[in-house]
Amino acid sequence: MTIPPEVKRSLSHTVKFRSNEIELLSSFISLNASNSSSALIIHGYKSVGKTFTVENYLTYLGVRNSIIRCDECVTNRVLLQRCFNKIKSDSGKNNNNNNDQIDKLKFGKSLESFYNFANALEKFIENSNYTDHHVLVLDRFDQCMESTNDLFIAFLRLREISKLDNLSIIFIISTDIPKEIVTSTIPTIYFKPYTEIQITEILQSSQSCLFGIEEIDNNPSSYEFWKQYAKIVVDLFFSYTGSDLNLLMDIIIKIWDKFIEPVIEGKYNVNEFVKVYRQGSELFTNENVINNSLIREYSTLQEEKPTTNGNVEDLPIHSKFILIASYLASFVEQKDDLHKFSKVKAVKYKKRVFSHKPNTKNDIDSRLLSPGFFDLERMFAILSVIYRNTAPSLNQQTEINLENDVAQIEEKKDIERAKFTLSRNTDLYSQVATLFSLGLISKSAASDILGARVRWKCNISWQTAEALCKEVDFPILDYLADEP
Repeated sequence: MTIPPEVKRSLSHTVKFRSNEIELLSSFISLNASNSSSALIIHGYKSVGKTFTVENYLTYLGVRNSIIRCDECVTNRVLLQRCFNKIKSDSGKNNNNNNDQIDKLKFGKSLESFYNFANALEKFIENSNYTDHHVLVLDRFDQCMESTNDLFIAFLRLREISKLDNLSIIFIISTDIPKEIVTSTIPTIYFKPYTEIQITEILQSSQSCLFGIEEIDNNPSSYEFWKQYAKIVVDLFFSYTGSDLNLLMDIIIKIWDKFIEPVIEGKYNVNEFVKVYRQGSELFTNENVINNSLIREYSTLQEEKPTTNGNVEDLPIHSKFILIASYLASFVEQKDDLHKFSKVKAVKYKKRVFSHKPNTKNDIDSRLLSPGFFDLERMFAILSVIYRNTAPSLNQQTEINLENDVAQIEEKKDIERAKFTLSRNTDLYSQVATLFSLGLISKSAASDILGARVRWKCNISWQTAEALCKEVDFPILDYLADEP
């Protein structure tokens, strides 16, 4: 089939640099089912325009089609159900009275195997007298959550085992062709990666980011600003992203708002791109731009803050001390509690180091080890010690009255600290439950309800614990570092 000239011009304007692939598509998929291939495999790297090209070609061709996002299907059964229901809805015959019998049988809800799927689809087409050419597009077929090797072969033989002569199937995958069908006669179309020049032109052709100010967006110079910005991003990150358009677009969107701040504030005009780039050049060297750029996290959304403490910054002072106590309980050996947290320092013998003896766990910095489990009562005991020794409310400097005895004032403070227990002022268990719900601490699952006891573990990293201790002015290194 030859593509009409007007359709070819429209497609070349919408889908750039894919004229050869579109010509091949027209050779295998046409309006007439008898002149179309029963199956077609589209393969190539991720984000090189495979799905975009196929969707636009089918739209301009005017053939009925159903597109299934296979990566959203949990099981093969769900995939078959979606294929059947989508074909019914896209055929335009779903509301026909002839389908009442099929709807009562509920084929779309009881497809246990591929045979049931083919049988249900065949009965639907016979009862509805649906003869139009229909194209089923299985997008990201290689990203299903279950193995699709057997399903792949079954779909390829669908015309052989049924009377579905008007159905064509297009597989879109990002991996190599499965070895089970690599020697088959099924036609394939390979989408080669874009070059750096092609990527730049594709991004420059449509302005995806705007300034948000009507006066600036209507200025013809704003489009030139966008073209220079897109070229800068491609030049700097193409060696990392390659031809992945989605990844490049995510980087462009992530940097855009901060990059245009000088223009929004009126410091520079929209036609002064070089000056804007000089001021915001450090945005392109920030490691957060490419680290998990497709994943939105709390830390990446709070880049303006110097420390990324997750969701611990808004906790009350008591919860912060509970979290610090749980970190100490996880990373300090229980046998060292008397030495670390008692006022009366236990005698500590120096360890003898033998040259022939390998390093043990005690020779490794505890911050490099995984957190250990602890009993809740032990954590409360550590909490009581560190809170009364370092909490701001109990260690405020008071003005000394020369008329009073200094020794009496210090004696009163010692009595208050000795009598203080955190549980009188705070509901400890509710705050522990809150920290557990936030995922900052976790507990072990008791497999034996008669003998096993529940133990706890701290889930924050050393960087978060260190930043938290700086905020409350707690000397955590005094409790972690070993004395010589």
